Amino acid sequence: MNKHLRTVALALTLAATPACAGIDIPNPFAVAQSADQRAYALLQTYAALVEEAANIVRAPSTPAAIRRAIGQAEAVATPAAEALAQALSAYNAARNAGDADVARVQLEIARVETEAPIAAFAAAMQTAQR
Repeated sequence: MNKHLRTVALALTLAATPACAGIDIPNPFAVAQSADQRAYALLQTYAALVEEAANIVRAPSTPAAIRRAIGQAEAVATPAAEALAQALSAYNAARNAGDADVARVQLEIARVETEAPIAAFAAAMQTAQR
């Protein structure tokens, strides 16, 4: 799963890089068609945010208030992302066993519950980059 997260994070990074504007990389949320694809897209976004947050927090020029805001947002987003990752694992196990209906609903619930904390984390990152 870690390899998949890196792949999506790289795709998101490349899609957001102005120098690569000529490269047509689809938005993972726009192309995700299934419950697991939407969950992977959200988890990849979270992974990319964590990586960028680490870079911002490590920079000596980052104000303490920004570091605290990023830390607080990450503290809320991480448990939500972990719960989504667990729901995704349960879904994949159930799908492989041929009984994915209930697990798919649980995965969608976990994904919806994860969107707001990750969006808040992204907002904290945008504030830090201004």
